[in-house]
Amino acid sequence: MLKSDLLPNNVIDVSPLPATAFDTKSPLWWGNTLLLFIETAMFGILAALYFSVMMNTSPFPPPRVDRIPVLHNSAPDLFLPTVGLAVLLVSLIPGIWLDLSARRRDANAVRIAVVVTLLFNIAAIIIRYYEFDSLHFKWNDNAYGSITWMILGMHMLHLFVMFAEDTYLVLWTFIKGADEKHSLDLTVTAVYWYWIVGIWIPLFFLVYIVPRIAG
Repeated sequence: MLKSDLLPNNVIDVSPLPATAFDTKSPLWWGNTLLLFIETAMFGILAALYFSVMMNTSPFPPPRVDRIPVLHNSAPDLFLPTVGLAVLLVSLIPGIWLDLSARRRDANAVRIAVVVTLLFNIAAIIIRYYEFDSLHFKWNDNAYGSITWMILGMHMLHLFVMFAEDTYLVLWTFIKGADEKHSLDLTVTAVYWYWIVGIWIPLFFLVYIVPRIAG
């Protein structure tokens, strides 16, 4: 007797289907994607606030006169932020490798790639910590300082979230290997990392280049 003969006529046998599907076939992928749309809208609001501060501040950026040395040209420094941007861009290489390795269920490649992406993540967090000094203002100095700290801080929060996810996935892949469910998790995490890098490109331009153009 066939298995289909044991099922009622109104029941669909889905046992041959895979337990996990990637990308748009996965509810997890859609949940992550919709979350990223929300987070992108949040950064859009911060960008709108930044331009509001810019339009109501003259000169822009404001001079820093409350500390020594006085800075009349207070546009943010570029060196360390540029290094941080370069680190994020280069991190896409192991990120893509991790994504492709997880889809192939290549456990050895996944272990290496997830560790490398975690190291890039840690490097980005450390650079961001010191990057705040490049702004020349504290968060409570003025509206300009508040909005720039908020933009950097919110993006740094996503770096910390990714650090937590990567740490968990490193532990899992080294202890349990790259099973089907966590291979999907790895690909979704890779998409999240693509977004973290991608969203920082316009934010970098906003925080570090716009003051030089406006000034």
